[in-house]
Amino acid sequence: MPSVAQTIKANLNQEKRDIRDWVEDSFNKEILYDEPLSETIEPFVRDGNSEKKLVPDALGSIASWHMRMAMNKSLHEALYPADEIARSGIYRFWHYECAHAVMESDDPAGYKFPMRPFTDVSTMLALGCLAETIFDRWDAQTDGNGAVAWKDLPQYLPWLSVKLYKAWRGSDETYDLEPDDVEMGEFSPLLETLFDPRPHTFDEALAKAADFHASGCGTDDYDVINEEELWFFPVELLAACRLRQQRGLDLPPLDHPLFYATPLCCFQNALPVPFDETLAKLLPAYAAATNKFDLKV
Repeated sequence: MPSVAQTIKANLNQEKRDIRDWVEDSFNKEILYDEPLSETIEPFVRDGNSEKKLVPDALGSIASWHMRMAMNKSLHEALYPADEIARSGIYRFWHYECAHAVMESDDPAGYKFPMRPFTDVSTMLALGCLAETIFDRWDAQTDGNGAVAWKDLPQYLPWLSVKLYKAWRGSDETYDLEPDDVEMGEFSPLLETLFDPRPHTFDEALAKAADFHASGCGTDDYDVINEEELWFFPVELLAACRLRQQRGLDLPPLDHPLFYATPLCCFQNALPVPFDETLAKLLPAYAAATNKFDLKV
């Protein structure tokens, strides 16, 4: 059985090949960036008559584009992609906020949030710029909470994100279908020691969680980390570190090999919310169109 370090190396080599192929494919840029801007967002900003339910999907596409650019820079240029990753995060945040505006409007299409996107809450925590967002309406939806029982399809990262979000809010609420902390595999010690004042205790739990992350990367639904963009952006581990930092608790040395695999794996200072000209034009128009949500840049 390969060691954790060998697994990381093998996945890293595969990721380097895959992400370079992805960003060099002109089709991806056309679909995920140019088209959402030119065919969805800009017409909406001009006349307000475009279907407002299309706009959140465009924001999600732009978020994906910036994430892939961040991965490419981290993997191939060995740079921490501050601008790209911050823009990916802010577009992902507004993707959810605008989808919620549709949910609360008279648009019959509406939106439902599936399970996996809640991992993006850990992304926002990791970046240090999370605001109150999707969980306040997630549980109220018909077939909310992903509508998939934990035992039927374990989804570690989304449910861990729920638990980290609740820790950030200081909430003891339990959601329908939520697994117990002890059901979270080698992420369970991380939850147990999250706010332990002893850095070495948290360090031991973090090492187990990092092993779990690195050894569980794959593309199958039952893999622990089945979203390739998160193999070398361990948002759940970085989010846990951010929560300790926000509590004024000491962080141990992050010396697990996963944290050295790429610059994106490193724990960084909180990123400022980036100003974005497209969002500055879009959000006021979108707020006026939905008439029920105060969208502020």
